[in-house]
Amino acid sequence: MSVNINDKDHNQEKRLTPALYTLLEACLEKKTTNTKILATYLGLSPATIRTEFQRILAFMNVHCRYEALRTAEEKGLIRRKPRAKKVS
Repeated sequence: MSVNINDKDHNQEKRLTPALYTLLEACLEKKTTNTKILATYLGLSPATIRTEFQRILAFMNVHCRYEALRTAEEKGLIRRKPRAKKVS
């Protein structure tokens, strides 16, 4: 699954790859952007996580990981999963 965003300046399509989409969702699920935690959780190297974050930041034209998460949520690229209600 890839998400298209039109680049008006260059008239070409940019895509969020499945790996980048997975990384953003993992950030929400684990409630962190910590490289080591995400690398362990996703079974990837820390270097891969850092590289993927650089691609995400460039893709969204933002300056930090938290801003990337907020932007992705605002654009509907990722969604926070609703919390389960406690049954008493």
